[in-house]
Amino acid sequence: MEGHRQSGVEILLGVVDRLIEAPGGAAVATLAEGLAVPRSSLYAVLRPMLAAGWLEAPRRGMVRLGAAWFDLAVALEAEAAQPAAPSRPRLQGMTGPARSFLWNPGFTELVDAAPFARPPPHVFGFSNGSRANLWRQGLIHGVQFAAAEHADRIAALRIAHADDDPAAQARDIDAFRAMGVDALIVSPLETEALLPALARARAAGLPVIMVDRLLGDASHSLVQVAGPDTAIGRLPAQWLVETLGGRGSVVMMVGDPEIGPLLRRARAAREVFALAPGIRILETVHTEMTVASGRRAMAGLIGRWGDAIDGVWCDSGLHGAGSIQAWVDAGYDGRVPPHTGGDQNAVYQLAILHGVKLAAMDFPPAMGIRAVEAGLDILAGRTLPRRIEVHTPLVISRGCETASVRADVFVEDHVRWDRPPSLILGHGMGEDYDPTTFAVGKGAAADGGARSILRTLDILVWLKAHGGEAGIADLLEAVAMPRSSLHDLLGPLAGHGLLQRGGRGRILAGPRARAAGFAAIGIADLAAAAEPMLDRLARTTGGAAALAVLHGERCTIALGRAAPGVPPIAVGGRTPVNWTLAGRLLVAELPERRLRWLLAAHARPRRDVCKPLTLPELVAAIRAEGGQRVAALIGEAGPDLGEAARPIRGADGQVRAVLLLRVAAVDLPAARAMLEALDLPDSAPPVVPTDPLTEAALP
Repeated sequence: MEGHRQSGVEILLGVVDRLIEAPGGAAVATLAEGLAVPRSSLYAVLRPMLAAGWLEAPRRGMVRLGAAWFDLAVALEAEAAQPAAPSRPRLQGMTGPARSFLWNPGFTELVDAAPFARPPPHVFGFSNGSRANLWRQGLIHGVQFAAAEHADRIAALRIAHADDDPAAQARDIDAFRAMGVDALIVSPLETEALLPALARARAAGLPVIMVDRLLGDASHSLVQVAGPDTAIGRLPAQWLVETLGGRGSVVMMVGDPEIGPLLRRARAAREVFALAPGIRILETVHTEMTVASGRRAMAGLIGRWGDAIDGVWCDSGLHGAGSIQAWVDAGYDGRVPPHTGGDQNAVYQLAILHGVKLAAMDFPPAMGIRAVEAGLDILAGRTLPRRIEVHTPLVISRGCETASVRADVFVEDHVRWDRPPSLILGHGMGEDYDPTTFAVGKGAAADGGARSILRTLDILVWLKAHGGEAGIADLLEAVAMPRSSLHDLLGPLAGHGLLQRGGRGRILAGPRARAAGFAAIGIADLAAAAEPMLDRLARTTGGAAALAVLHGERCTIALGRAAPGVPPIAVGGRTPVNWTLAGRLLVAELPERRLRWLLAAHARPRRDVCKPLTLPELVAAIRAEGGQRVAALIGEAGPDLGEAARPIRGADGQVRAVLLLRVAAVDLPAARAMLEALDLPDSAPPVVPTDPLTEAALP
């Protein structure tokens, strides 16, 4: 490894080159050896590429090109700018004060933190009592996230996990006090064993912010940050009563009976049920707040009560997801009783997949973020409430609102199909948060090599968002770098072919970026073979031809050609798979559970269809259309237009892409015959990223 020391950008380009030739991925060790660089230097390049989606890690020690390259290739390929993809609906009411503050009939106790004011930077301590479930992980990540977001004022965040040991947490609190932290966040175990340590911290003038669980009276902390426990219990319970028409039998599933927030939720729900004389509580069970324990507990309830159960009240989706699964196991798929309980992504996914009416309020781990913000407010000497409740939206299945319980957001808009079932919602860390890859403070070294890598990725992101090209003046502002530095960086990138210079100061994505894009989804060979075929089809038929692939669970046009004067099939266009002939053929032969999940998550009613199909009807219709060598129809793309489509299969017989031909309706028979006669090349099976949701979310 002696001789020339490669820069970070040179390593990045080498990684891209090698992965274009190995679309299935390569071992990190193999890359390091092939590039003749130390693993530490290689990881300095791989980490930011992974974080930005330019690489993916299918398993430990392996990397492959990420889907972001395909998005860039499509942007470069498109003949016209595509409309921006619709953003996820913003959750109404996710910001601002909680309802409990706005609707409080009494007055709010305020705290004047002026005596605690001190200039930054600050050192925060976080004493965490437990890591017993996935929700706790979200809380911890929230504290870390907020500290990183306020790095200009927080010099260090020190964390200690007691792991359910009260004596250990008491020692942690004393240690933080002795270390001289400026503010201490405590998520306590609910035991009086902590009170002496908290009293010593308070006597030393250390501001304590209690979060999640509360301990003792207000004298043991300056501020308490909590979730709206009573609302989480009361509102879904009222919805359940009204959904059942005021009459029926319910079972209650409650977590640890010794945890305060859970007790408050259950008490609030029982108050609602007590005021509804037609509602009977058959039984209450306690679980360990996991999917597995909820599944076991509900299996027992079904065995004891069966069809007598009209509704299920759960204080959390951590075991609510297990409850739904138990009903499906028992043969109730499609007729599972109404449920409550949020928090975990799995409960929303399962409710949609199995047609379960659901009302939920996530217990927000974002209170970890709010606790850090409260600590900063205290150290700035501001006035703030003694008790801060973090708001969370009311989530209800579409079409299932009741007279007095209305949704802030619908289940179908709240669910995250692009994240694992284990994701805890209400985390407040942005759309890209993934607990499995969360990291703070990694891959952002301030040396010049790291800056060049990050700036290269910033340029690629900018080009991807702007049709594959941008002006140098725009890039200078977007990437925030001097003109001389940008030109120094563009030299090797253009020489490699990742970028190319256009006229009038324009920078475009280059041929290697395009190659990486098609390699990223395993169609590099297919794209090369399809291009001349599309040209020939468009010229011969006088129509438009395109290659469609399944990308991001939508039918995406990867390549397109059109005869002169004919409107093209827009390259880069993304549509729900059920909207187009090509999309339906792409998924028609998927395994049943995979197809059902994909349609439940991503199918959308066509705007020109009066009566949308149910999920079983849609599955049957798509199955009927698939299996043909060439499928054809008239009128879907336009009143006088016909489309013919032929699946392109790999060596394993699976559909990799669809060749689509759009012509005048009168020319459709000839177009269909032309597709029938094509001698399509055999090719290797596709390299398709495994979606963890597919199996994890389904029975």
